[in-house]
Amino acid sequence: MEEPKGKRKLANKLKDRYRLVILNENTLEDVWYAVLSRMNVMVWIGLIGVVLVALGIVLVSFTPLREYIPGYPDGNIRWLYLQNAIKMDSLEKEIKIRDQYIENIRLILRGKETESYVNISDTVSELTDISFDQTNFDSVLSVQIEEEERYNVSSRIFQPEQEKFDLNKLHFYCPLKGTITNLYDAQGNHYGIDIVSNLNEPILSVLDGTVIMAGWTLEAGYVIQVQHDNNIISIYKHNSQLLQQMGDRVMAGEALAIIGNTGEFTTGPHLHFELWHSGKPLNPRDYIVF
Repeated sequence: MEEPKGKRKLANKLKDRYRLVILNENTLEDVWYAVLSRMNVMVWIGLIGVVLVALGIVLVSFTPLREYIPGYPDGNIRWLYLQNAIKMDSLEKEIKIRDQYIENIRLILRGKETESYVNISDTVSELTDISFDQTNFDSVLSVQIEEEERYNVSSRIFQPEQEKFDLNKLHFYCPLKGTITNLYDAQGNHYGIDIVSNLNEPILSVLDGTVIMAGWTLEAGYVIQVQHDNNIISIYKHNSQLLQQMGDRVMAGEALAIIGNTGEFTTGPHLHFELWHSGKPLNPRDYIVF
């Protein structure tokens, strides 16, 4: 049985292929062409329309653009809703207090004991059916806190209290052998000494300790700080390269960095070395032989 000519003609029109050509006006050379049909054009238009609709839904749903939709409340209206809810709750509480007050008057007239209305609970947050079972979120949070506390020196090193401590009894390693070019001057805000030495010389740790800071600062360039026992901190600035990371345990005499000339407050390759005890700066030359 043959199909109607009208339907067959429509199907042929949809399947007919056409060539869309872009020519160079000067040379008449084909720059680009595409073979299309009515069916392909309708399919592409449909897909583009679906993508645009989906993109519009996403923009309206997850961006502030939804506030421009007529009838959707903006931020001020939602804030008013919240304030009204709080006022309604307070009003409800006041009504309960008033009712209890009237009831107490009735109880007094009858010679009965009154009931206190001071401890009327807030109706906004009634906590019931609280479960203290551990969840997967608790485990993830625990792992995250342990990772953050990994570099907390106070949680890793127990330092017993000492009634008296003499810094002169400690043996400090010399961080760098060289020439001292700038002395310790607390009044001039220079809380350390500057040592000039050969290029690529290693910077050594003066005592056993834990690295509490290893990174870059604009003024001092590559800086590394080590926390030692007895609340002592040593600081090494202007390095060209750091050999230890934050949280690493280092031994006295172990290489921490390489001498350098980094940071804005430097005039050449040298080490700026500081020594602190209980939050107060010390003159390194009083305890270390350079």
